[in-house]
Amino acid sequence: MRWLAYLLIFAGVMTMAYPKAKSVYFSYQEQRLLEDWESSNDQSKIKQSYKQLDDIFLSQDHKEHVSSKTGIIGKLTINQIQLSIPILEGATKNNLKVGAGHLSGTSPLGKTGNAAIAAHRSYTFGKQFNRLPEVRPGDSIQVETAHQKLTYTVTEEILVKPTDLSVLQNNKKNEAMITLITCHPMKNPTHRYIVKAVLKKEEVL
Repeated sequence: MRWLAYLLIFAGVMTMAYPKAKSVYFSYQEQRLLEDWESSNDQSKIKQSYKQLDDIFLSQDHKEHVSSKTGIIGKLTINQIQLSIPILEGATKNNLKVGAGHLSGTSPLGKTGNAAIAAHRSYTFGKQFNRLPEVRPGDSIQVETAHQKLTYTVTEEILVKPTDLSVLQNNKKNEAMITLITCHPMKNPTHRYIVKAVLKKEEVL
């Protein structure tokens, strides 16, 4: 019966190691996307598939194929929380596993209006927006696209219900801003944690 004891021990070790292995895997995919961004400016294969954030944040189905070549349009950096994350076109399940997703219908990055960007905040995937609640008004957010480096200044943090779409509006004319969106709390989320920032500086690359 010794083999049965070894089998049970092995099964126990694998059960404990699986969540960590999954987190490492998605962190690796996230890093590959950043490396792809640094080494290539080819934005010709941007995907346009979108889904509602409720479906993504609450979904327990993590079996879709993850591609490291899917529609990357930029990179978002917040030095205050040691965050550097790829931005992909479309807030789909696959995209949000390995980066942040630019929401359909919101303004393009760096343009007048409100560009909304969503990412997970959970223990399952890479770091992503886990530490977003640590960001404070006055902090800087950098967004790098194929042709520009954009610097935003955080103006406010808001906790809203998932049905509150007012956070996607921009009440000031001729102002470019971004809205970062994630779930709250980390597990069994009931609200959306929002960080808003206004464009302060543009640099041509």
